[in-house]
Amino acid sequence: MCQKMSGVIPSPKQQSTVINQSLKDPKNTQAVSTFRALVQSCYGPTGRLKMIHNASGGHVTSTSMSQTLFRSMSVSNPVVKLIVSAVQSHTNQFSDGGLFASLLCSCLIESCLALPIPQQAVAKINEEMLHICLEYLQNENCLCKARLNVGDATMMLALVRSVLGSKPALMLNSVDLNILSRLVLQGFLKSIPDTTVGTLSLTDVEYVCIEGCSINDSHLVDGVLFETPKITKQYLGRVKPRKVHFHGGTETIKVALFNTSLSGDSDEFIDTAYEADAGVSGDAFVFQHLIQVAAHLVQLQVGVLACQKVVHPGVQKYLAENGVLTVDRLGSLHVVAVQRLTGATAIGTLHAAINEDNIGHLHSISTVQIQHKNYLHLQSSTSPVNTLLLCNRNEAALLEMKDVCRTAHHVLCQALRTPLVLCGGGCTETHLAAHLRAQVTMQEETLLAKLGCSKAQLHTTANNFARCLEQVAMALEHDGGCHVSDPVNHHHWLLPPWASTTVPAETGVETCACGMVKTDKIDSVSCSPIGHLSDQSQPSSGSKGHGKHCDDKSNCSASLTDYMDQATQKLVESGPNVVLDSFPVKLNAFVVAVETANMILTVNRTIFDKN
Repeated sequence: MCQKMSGVIPSPKQQSTVINQSLKDPKNTQAVSTFRALVQSCYGPTGRLKMIHNASGGHVTSTSMSQTLFRSMSVSNPVVKLIVSAVQSHTNQFSDGGLFASLLCSCLIESCLALPIPQQAVAKINEEMLHICLEYLQNENCLCKARLNVGDATMMLALVRSVLGSKPALMLNSVDLNILSRLVLQGFLKSIPDTTVGTLSLTDVEYVCIEGCSINDSHLVDGVLFETPKITKQYLGRVKPRKVHFHGGTETIKVALFNTSLSGDSDEFIDTAYEADAGVSGDAFVFQHLIQVAAHLVQLQVGVLACQKVVHPGVQKYLAENGVLTVDRLGSLHVVAVQRLTGATAIGTLHAAINEDNIGHLHSISTVQIQHKNYLHLQSSTSPVNTLLLCNRNEAALLEMKDVCRTAHHVLCQALRTPLVLCGGGCTETHLAAHLRAQVTMQEETLLAKLGCSKAQLHTTANNFARCLEQVAMALEHDGGCHVSDPVNHHHWLLPPWASTTVPAETGVETCACGMVKTDKIDSVSCSPIGHLSDQSQPSSGSKGHGKHCDDKSNCSASLTDYMDQATQKLVESGPNVVLDSFPVKLNAFVVAVETANMILTVNRTIFDKN
């Protein structure tokens, strides 16, 4: 009877079913293949966007960024879940390189499962290939790596352009890309503390999105800017936050910052039943305590009360009458920026003593109206915090732009810690592939003794590893171009689809994909197609002619040392064509991709309970 009235008929618990599935099961291999195709289509500056929409309706997300893509996707296959989880851990730490890690990992898994070699042996050989690559990348004589001169604006700008230019959802032309890159770099440089005592923080650059304006209207402002609908220019003129003299006669505005509610519903006031005498109100008691806190702030000559949550209207009125501006509902993001800007200590309780050590300082406070919205502008003469106003006519591109600019800022922060860059445009991948094949040939006997595998297994797996690197390089282009590698530097050259020759100079191509090797450096030699099954695990027969293979280390070093030693000058000459990858970001993404693939390859079966 009750069940009929409620309309709910509980279903009995079914008996659990344990599914034992091989890693080579078609469901797993198809899931990995689909995932690889998905991330491959998003990869690079000409990658295809993905529109993500819930079946029940709601907001439509257009993106090619791995963070947004994986956050919006629902993955059920356990193998793909492992890949996504590993990549998300990488992007949480480094912000960039998610698609590279995902693509390389899925390529390795998909290709290694097709090899006629036991999975355990493949994983063991892959681990040794990773070690060879890491040893080379971390060597001072690595020829696809350059030291980043953080004092050279050209190199820093090239790094920012490489990050922003790889995100097609921004829909930037060359002029817009230059404008946005300069703003990101300028914001980063301003966020660096003037003294060695200060610390660099990702929150030192705030981002405000303005929809309906051109990208040309984007600009950088000192301090913090955030939307405050209730605080207009007229209201600010009536309140007039008090200023006090501070250190040598300069005027400052004192700021008290709270990260707890000042509306009377704080967790400090227990939500329970009270017994009180007639005429005594619990709400009145709480309000009286809030007024006492406000009165103490007035006594300390505070000019601005900033609160992460809500401030009681009665408290706001009392403070306004005493020359104190109330800024509430800051949220967790803005409250950190205000704390960094003012130097105030976030107060998390209403019952502790508030003294001068908890108070921060502002140089000025004003209101700004943008697109018919009111914004409060807080400035400090001693803080590196600044705000980047991002403008775009497209909402989806604007949201993507905010995430990408934050990623670029994070990459620049990594560059201060590790001032190294790698050749972009897939040149590092093709160069590594050539180096790997040469090293396997040179160290064949040592590797066979160490790995305990056959010669055929070693060369097959090593060549497969190298081809996966080349496939990642090829994935940067989606319009049918020809991919070749020169025999001198082993850089990636992208030729037009109609090219009938493999000589870059004859097709009008002036530089390699990273822009750091020009056609005059390879003597108009014929290049070799990449990414195809071939006997590339053996030394090239053409290495004794006009080209030089990487196993001839003296010749290879002699041909490349000059341009790598003069990287800064070449960047100045090449200008916007130079593509750079952050060394720490790509190195970690490379390690995560290979180690995750190896872990999955050692899995024999997936077992899960289906109820």
